[in-house]
Amino acid sequence: MKLKFFAIFSLIFAMSFTIISPANAATMIPIKPVVEIPYTGNEQVSDLLLTTNSIALIGTTEAATSNPIPGNLGGASDGFISIYAKSGSLLSSTRLGGAANEIATAAALDADGSIWIVGASTVVSGTTPAPTPTKLLNPDNVPLTPSVPISSALTKLNLWQISSVGQLINSYETQTAAVISPQDLVITKTGLVIFGDIYEGANVRGFYTSFNKTTLFTPIIRYGSKSTQLTEAIPNSDGSFTVVGRSSDLLLKSRAVTKSDAITLKISATGSLQVVARAVLRNTSRGWSSIGAGLLQGGIVRYSNKTEAAVTKFSAINKPSWNTRYLSRSTALVATGTNSWVTFISAGAIPGLRTWKGKPAAPVLLQLGKKGELISAASFTGTPVAIARNNEMGTVVITDSGTSFGLLQVN
Repeated sequence: MKLKFFAIFSLIFAMSFTIISPANAATMIPIKPVVEIPYTGNEQVSDLLLTTNSIALIGTTEAATSNPIPGNLGGASDGFISIYAKSGSLLSSTRLGGAANEIATAAALDADGSIWIVGASTVVSGTTPAPTPTKLLNPDNVPLTPSVPISSALTKLNLWQISSVGQLINSYETQTAAVISPQDLVITKTGLVIFGDIYEGANVRGFYTSFNKTTLFTPIIRYGSKSTQLTEAIPNSDGSFTVVGRSSDLLLKSRAVTKSDAITLKISATGSLQVVARAVLRNTSRGWSSIGAGLLQGGIVRYSNKTEAAVTKFSAINKPSWNTRYLSRSTALVATGTNSWVTFISAGAIPGLRTWKGKPAAPVLLQLGKKGELISAASFTGTPVAIARNNEMGTVVITDSGTSFGLLQVN
């Protein structure tokens, strides 16, 4: 899972650690970065993708030139993908952009080893003045230059296909009727499915669209009416999707309980909304930010005087197996392996963790067991913005310290 925001870019690679804690008593282990890459511009890491032998960072740059991203800035921003070995060495980096303003927001790994990236871009328009018919209208014969291209809002949906070695294979786009913000991308047997948010005036609605990997985008399907946002999705075995986010709208026959309910949706392969589940607490604002395999979900609960990171493991939609909440300064991001992994900025005591007070607030990575019990804990610097796990790379967290990005690895 990932968070999205712009920051000046630098990358820190941390050594790989195995966290082992004594029985019934976890101890916080600090993780120290060992490699730092200097800032090269204003950049955003939006997603993290792990393969069997690499770590891919997907995001957006606003820098005119950027190291390690090759090429020059086209519009006001370009998407990018940078692929690293587990050792931290750069394998490849590709700039995704042209004359328009582009952003890259999410990625998925296809069965053939290629990487699909979704984003959005502006429409660039520029007009060249018609030739002056007589010198009477231009007595000094001053050359007339074309106008500077003008960019619109982000109203185009973009897809890029990248080879396993980082080369651009194909790119596709479709014009939308409103500002669009894709949030997640899922590979299916027949193509790709994209979930995200679409902004129409003062309203924001969730959306679904699919792509057949050649030319065809299906019409956008919207969810909600005034305030519904979708953040992340996982595929189900029947071809449907479980999608999480937040909403204050009527969805099917499910009415909002608070100004913002955390929502879990089951959406069919063709985009039909089938099931709506809400996680609510009176006098709070909630939202799910993250979902992992096996219905592990992470999010945030906002009270009038405090914030909690929320983690819930479901056996089915609307059927929680366990849940826990921690005083925090951020949302909870989750990843699934043999156990559950969660990262957030801790602002209080953590049950099962000796001596930890969370004062001052500090980022942590927790490993949780089958019933949500704490198994191990690590602390580090910087705000966690993305987390992922596989057997080859372990648990990987991308952080932003305000002066650098970090890549943390825990086996």
